[in-house]
Amino acid sequence: MYFLIYRAQPKLDADDIRDIGGAYIHCYILGDDLDQADKIAREDIEKMNWEVLTREGANEISADSVSKEGRAYYEQALVERTVYVFHTYPSDEE
Repeated sequence: MYFLIYRAQPKLDADDIRDIGGAYIHCYILGDDLDQADKIAREDIEKMNWEVLTREGANEISADSVSKEGRAYYEQALVERTVYVFHTYPSDEE
C-alpha cells in the first residue's frame, strides 16, 4: 500500500468552496507500485473536482508503519482500495 500527500485546490466550479482555499489530501492507495498509486490518486482527486498543485510526499507503508490515527484509514483502504482524507484550510491561509 502507498501513502501519498497532495496539496490541492478546489476547481472554480466545485460546490461549497466559498471559504476553502485548498487542502492537503492524504491518500491511502492499494496499488502495484508508486506510479500506479500516483495515477489512481490524481485521477480520483480530479473526479472530486480538485486540482492537484503538488505531491508533497509518497511512501510505501505497512500496517506496522502507520500511526494510530492512520490505522483505520489503512484498514479501510485494504477493503476499498482507496481512501482520501482532506485536511482543508481557509482561502486566506495555506
